[in-house]
Amino acid sequence: MGSEQQPITFGELTEVDVRKAWPHEAHDFTPWLAENLERLSEVIGIHLEAETIEAQVGEFRGDILATGPEGQSVLIENQLEWSDHSHLGQIMTYLAGFDARVVVWIARDFAEPHVSAIQWLNRHTENEFAFFALKLRVVRIADSPLVPIFEVIAKPNNWERQVRDERTGSRAENVKRYREFWTHYARRHPGDSVKANHGLANSWISPRKEAPTISLAFSYASRHAGIFFTTQPQRGFSQDALDGWLDKHRSIISNRLGRQAHWKNFDTHNRENWDAICDWLHEKLEQYLSIIEVDPGQAGQTSGMGASVPSASAS
Repeated sequence: MGSEQQPITFGELTEVDVRKAWPHEAHDFTPWLAENLERLSEVIGIHLEAETIEAQVGEFRGDILATGPEGQSVLIENQLEWSDHSHLGQIMTYLAGFDARVVVWIARDFAEPHVSAIQWLNRHTENEFAFFALKLRVVRIADSPLVPIFEVIAKPNNWERQVRDERTGSRAENVKRYREFWTHYARRHPGDSVKANHGLANSWISPRKEAPTISLAFSYASRHAGIFFTTQPQRGFSQDALDGWLDKHRSIISNRLGRQAHWKNFDTHNRENWDAICDWLHEKLEQYLSIIEVDPGQAGQTSGMGASVPSASAS
C-alpha cells in the first residue's frame, strides 16, 4: 500500500483596500494603469495603447486617453472611491473634447443611479459610442502579492459583435481618412517629421529626449484640429518630467503663445479645407518647436502667473 494522500489545503481569498495598493489616484493608480493597459484590454475585449495621461479639456483633465485597434479614441476615467455625479459630468465633457468613442469609468464601486446612467447611454448611443463601468477590486490569498481585478458592472449591448463589426465598419473608414490626411500633411510640409499613412487621430513629434512630445490632432468626427505638449512614456519622459518642464518654460510659453486657443474648429470632412488645416498646424508646430529650443535660464523667466500652458496635462 502506498502512502496516504496528504489533504489539500485551500487558501481564503480576501479583499484589500484599493488604497493599500495605490495610495494616490493620480500619482499612483493612473500611471500604473497606463503601463498595464493589457489588463484592461483583456476585460473589455480590445487592445489599448496609452496615448497620454492627464489629458486636458478646458479646465478639466481626463485620466488616460488611449487608442483602440482601429484608431478610435478611448477615454479612461478613474476613481479610487465610489462613483459620483462630478465624474459622470466630467466624462460627458471629455467625450466631446477628445472625440472619444469608447469610455471606461473605473471606480471602487458604483451607485445604482450611475449604473443606470451608463446603461441608458449604451441603449441610446449604441451605434456611435460604448460605455463601460468597471468596479476595481484588490484581492490576495494569505500573504500573496496583491491582485487587481476589474469587474464589469455595465457594458454595451452586443459589445462582442460591435468589436467584430468595427474591423470592417466605420472605424476602419476613420483609419483610412486619418491615413489620407497625414499623408496629405507630410506632402505639404515634408520637413515637419509627420509620418505619411499614419492611421491615428494624433501624430506625435519628439524633438529630443529631454523635451516633451508635441501632439498634432486631427479629429474627423468632432471637426477640429489641435496641438499640445504631452509625455514621452516610450523614452522615459514621465508626467512629473512634463510638469517640471512646463513650470520652467511657463514664462516663455506665455510670451510666445499667449492665451490663444490651441484647438480650432474646421470642417475636416471637406478635403478642400485640408490645406488650411495643415498650414495652421504647421504654424503652431513651429511656435512649439521654438519654445523647446529656448534655454529658460537665459530667457528672463519669472515665477509669476503666466498664461494657461498648452499641454495635455496643464493645470
